[in-house]
Amino acid sequence: MRESDVIDVHVHLGGPAGENEAMYFWSESFQKTASFEAIKLVTGLGGHQVTGLRYLSVLLQQIQQSRHVDRAVLLGLDMYHDEDGVRRPEHTNLFVANAYLEHMCAIYPEFLYGCSVHPYCHDALERLWRCARGGAVLCKWLPSSMGVDPTHPLAVRFYRALAALDLPLLIHVGREATIPSDLSPDHARLYNSAAGRGGAEPGTALDLALDAGASVIVAHCATPLGPVLERDDAHWQDVYAAVRRRLADPDAYPRLYGDVSAFCLPGRLYYVKEILPLIHELPLRFLYGSDYPVPVVSLSEGKLLPEILRAFEWLAGRVLPSNDFDKNYELLERYLPAPTFTAATRVLRDPQAPFPDLPVFLRRLGAGRSRFFSLPRALRRLFKRGSRHGDGPDQVRADRGSAKGRPPVASGPRS
Repeated sequence: MRESDVIDVHVHLGGPAGENEAMYFWSESFQKTASFEAIKLVTGLGGHQVTGLRYLSVLLQQIQQSRHVDRAVLLGLDMYHDEDGVRRPEHTNLFVANAYLEHMCAIYPEFLYGCSVHPYCHDALERLWRCARGGAVLCKWLPSSMGVDPTHPLAVRFYRALAALDLPLLIHVGREATIPSDLSPDHARLYNSAAGRGGAEPGTALDLALDAGASVIVAHCATPLGPVLERDDAHWQDVYAAVRRRLADPDAYPRLYGDVSAFCLPGRLYYVKEILPLIHELPLRFLYGSDYPVPVVSLSEGKLLPEILRAFEWLAGRVLPSNDFDKNYELLERYLPAPTFTAATRVLRDPQAPFPDLPVFLRRLGAGRSRFFSLPRALRRLFKRGSRHGDGPDQVRADRGSAKGRPPVASGPRS
């Protein structure tokens, strides 16, 4: 990454179920949302079957043709996990695998790798380490979609791992209206408030992460959607106020950042205007982003009629060639200080940066290897155990064969 690069830190990828579900899928519930209609509209695929390849092709073309944005962070999203660390695809409404993103980012230099790892999974620390080794620049959480309580003890351990790898956490804080959640409404509300079941108030999880030494990027600066779209707007105003208060205090919260993605939605305008003076005061605390493919509609002075007219103008303009990355940049350029557009290069992990060896990394965190079965590791342990008892590999194989009710494996050369 060059210091002068304009990096969009908040770009989504995906595709429907049935294509390659090991790499990505979205659920039938997701396909019934306004978000899915926005994907079809923004990508111009409304008249076609939306496939992962078509979506990727449109996204790649947009970023390659952008006059202003140099690179985009593609965000993964891990599956929903239960508290036993078991993946639950039946409760997952959007999944984008780290392996898919790592592959795409290795092929296309315009893309940067934003991994996603659930802290409950049994090998979470090893998976996170592998992501850093693969060039990840941040880790993404959407608590209500993934089922992550950000104050859970496993989340706290994960924050320490992020700090050890110098990998920032991009976490959604605020009402989530894009991806459906299989959590109860109360739990979704609690987790997306950065409070969690162990939190006394909104923002507690941010404090836990920062105290562990991790860097945290709050998506959308936790700006609410506004009273027209959100019945519980008073609560989300309190959440936003808690985040804004922390962002305004760089001495107490030096590793806390906010991204400005999805600022060009009319419902957020009041809160965007409220936080703009703080962005001008502390421009390097705020990172540029779009939330592509969320529609880029407007950022006017808050009068209702111009907002409506601009929205219709945007819809009509979809029939003409356009670049949504440039639209978002040019709208925000009038309001944001120049350093904010390149601030991400100071915060994201350098894909070429060194990282600790896995055993050193795990020892530093007081953790052992994962509980998942690994045949090579199991065989090494067997051979070592056999050597300690004066038995060689042939005796180990013989014991294993006898244990399964089969004749022992004969020792000596094979004919």
